[in-house]
Amino acid sequence: GNEKKTMRGTKCPSILDNGMIKEYSKYLPRTKIIIGIRHPVLFFQSFWNQAASSNQTYKMAKNDPYQLTKPCKHKRDCRSTCPQGKWFCVNRCRFHIFIAALGKTDLTPIERQLLAPHDSDGGDKLQNLNIRNPIFVYETDELRKDYVWDEMANFLHIQGGFTHDQYHASRGRTNRDSNKIDICDVKYDRLRAMIMPHSFNLATWLQDYFIPVARNVSRGDVVVPNPDLFVEKVEEYKLDPCERLVRTDNGTFVLKETLSNTASTQQLSGSG
Repeated sequence: GNEKKTMRGTKCPSILDNGMIKEYSKYLPRTKIIIGIRHPVLFFQSFWNQAASSNQTYKMAKNDPYQLTKPCKHKRDCRSTCPQGKWFCVNRCRFHIFIAALGKTDLTPIERQLLAPHDSDGGDKLQNLNIRNPIFVYETDELRKDYVWDEMANFLHIQGGFTHDQYHASRGRTNRDSNKIDICDVKYDRLRAMIMPHSFNLATWLQDYFIPVARNVSRGDVVVPNPDLFVEKVEEYKLDPCERLVRTDNGTFVLKETLSNTASTQQLSGSG
């Protein structure tokens, strides 16, 4: 009849990193997965500041972001790849790990070298989940652009598209600005140096392995709106958004030479 069918969904980023996605593939293989990504450095800042607004950063890390840089040593004690008691950490910035695990690319040995090969859940140890669900991946900075919503409407088989003029952002429950951070502050140079190798490899993996699958017209299970623009957008992930760090030949990120002799210089670490 003419009765409209209501579409239902759930928003839960941890579905990708807590193993729940396997259940969707097994029991709900036609459920479509929509994934938004952004520059990992800016993601970390946004997640931290959202948590800070409700005083969660004190409970989780005593208001010190550097407490969220350690990996989870024992999988049974992990929460979304983070150490016990921490529901957010640098490890959650490794978007390419979670997307690659869905099994939409070939996951060749060379490809796996971009997927956190030195981490306990990356590289050769990354599990291929062979998810059957179709996936749609977009860049969050582009979310207000018409082309993203037009492609999403096609992905969801919504005839005539749908409106997208009611934007809602997650801002936390209270205002505690004193606990929020500006990740471009000098004291967070070392933190960004830990995140940037993941960011660089994320961009490289997307451009070299994932986006080519989305361009393949025979692969209706992987959709990226406007792949050419997406390539340009994720190219920005290879650069420190604060314009203070540069990548060396060995994959580490260090202070620019013009800044390296200042009094604020500190030892940086972080490699791909």
